[in-house]
Amino acid sequence: MNNRKKNGNGKLFVLLLLLLVIGVSVGYAALSKTLNINGTSNIANNARWDVHLENVQVTGGSANATTPAKLSGTDTITFAVDLNTPGDFYEFTFDVVNDGTIDAKLNTKPSIPAIPENLQSYVTYKVTYSDDGSALNANDTLAHGATKKVKVRLEFKKDITALPTVEDPLALSFTLNYVQK
Repeated sequence: MNNRKKNGNGKLFVLLLLLLVIGVSVGYAALSKTLNINGTSNIANNARWDVHLENVQVTGGSANATTPAKLSGTDTITFAVDLNTPGDFYEFTFDVVNDGTIDAKLNTKPSIPAIPENLQSYVTYKVTYSDDGSALNANDTLAHGATKKVKVRLEFKKDITALPTVEDPLALSFTLNYVQK
């Protein structure tokens, strides 16, 4: 009879254990949930890169411009000027315009070529922002839809002690290299 009692208790134990496992499983299933995230994405072709120059205006100068500053295409300004007397200067402004949909930044500081050594004591050349006179620097930003006015000034220095003995042509250029911000 003791064996029967042990067998009955063992079966009861197994049955209770089985009910406990089933109860915990049902409880876990009731308290858990699977989340599904579905979505779509479109990469539209409405992004547009359009950084260019506009609105070139001669703003001052006593120098004789044989070719006034003018826009050639959308990214080049050309001019020719004679600086004859100390104090002569030629100055113009232009707009850098971001008509695109992407913010831009200057990739590097504008590369302004060195004035040849034989002319360094006679001529200065500056490129600055018109609104505050600050220099253009690498990482300066130009938000989409924005415009910044830039000023270029070429000057025959006033405080020289000797005039040049020969006429030397001076070819100057600089580059504004904008990239995506």
